[in-house]
Amino acid sequence: MKNKKVMLLALLLGLVALIAPTISLSATKLVVWESSGPEEDWVRKMGELYYKETGVQVEVHPVDQLAQSDKLALDGPAGKGADIVVWPHDKLGTTIEQGLLWPLPEEKLDLSKFTPSAVEAMRYQGKLYGLPYAMEALALVYNPDLLPTVPETFDELLEIAKKFNDPKKNQWGFMFDMFDFYYAYGFFGGYGAYVFKNTPNGLDPDDIGLANAGAVQAVKFLKELRDSGLIPEGTTKDVYQGLFIEGRLMAHINGPWAYAQFEEAGAKYAVAPLPKLRNGKYPQTFIGVKGYYISAFSNQKEEALKFIQWLTSKENSFKHYQDTSIIPSREDVLSMPEFQQNKTIQAFAIQATRSIPMPNIPEMREVWDPMANAITFVLRNNQKPEEVLPICVEQIKEGIAMMKR
Repeated sequence: MKNKKVMLLALLLGLVALIAPTISLSATKLVVWESSGPEEDWVRKMGELYYKETGVQVEVHPVDQLAQSDKLALDGPAGKGADIVVWPHDKLGTTIEQGLLWPLPEEKLDLSKFTPSAVEAMRYQGKLYGLPYAMEALALVYNPDLLPTVPETFDELLEIAKKFNDPKKNQWGFMFDMFDFYYAYGFFGGYGAYVFKNTPNGLDPDDIGLANAGAVQAVKFLKELRDSGLIPEGTTKDVYQGLFIEGRLMAHINGPWAYAQFEEAGAKYAVAPLPKLRNGKYPQTFIGVKGYYISAFSNQKEEALKFIQWLTSKENSFKHYQDTSIIPSREDVLSMPEFQQNKTIQAFAIQATRSIPMPNIPEMREVWDPMANAITFVLRNNQKPEEVLPICVEQIKEGIAMMKR
């Protein structure tokens, strides 16, 4: 009898042992939103791997990154939103002001291996809200047959470009969209201008540095480019990208989003960091950073934190690069031998280290149009930047004041 009881107990314990993992494996589920396509496929694949390793289910729903904040604002309070969301860092300020994101417990995280500027992009008013996984930067995209060696300085580059430039033959030396402040900002930053002053408590929207001596110098440089005949009226991104594909443009400024079309068209191209300016400094372009954030409405915040830490580990960041060709945001990944061989990624990564995150506060949306108008006034109407830029800054301040009413 006693033996039968022992056998029955052993059988029960065995059943419990078989059932217990099933119960544990299904206990936790994380919902992730990600844009459809390669990024969704990657997170889904990694979610399956994470489930095998930890028993935590990861459910991935296709939601466009730029639409996620609006959807989370509606679905989050109703308990139907994602635990983890993904979007470019410049949307952070607005989404945090809406109360959509959970500030991460920084004391639990090791940020030392991430690129500092990428981490900075994840902060708002001194608090960290996400872990970065990819960076985007502008760089010099050139035809190596027409420009075998990229010179050290912009002045040298422009001298070569002027010699190659021949509008009658429809061949051009150097172009970029100088009226788009995103593309033009590198010259402002390189000469010492800034959009909003960076302080220990975050960006100060009351301190605007777009009319200082550096900003004036930057606009004069743009005017010089226009007067040189390198970038004629009517130059748009479509125009110069088409010329580049046809082998009629020596060099231009572009981002990593462009080279897929160059490869598809079979265009010859190479990428280099932007050369130095006359003051000996590099253009300080904007970088865009994509990050994983945790919803303020999630009931699984700690589990979500563990997942995004795992997702952005050194090993998995490298897998991410291999699968989707992102520029990783970890320095210990960018220093791997594989990246030394990938000159394109390396060039964008170097430029990213010389850049600053695009301002992520809501006030930034009041900057784009006034700055584009200011550049237009100087370049097309021969207005003096010393007169135009202070007016532009006042317009930005008025716009910010209006948005806060």
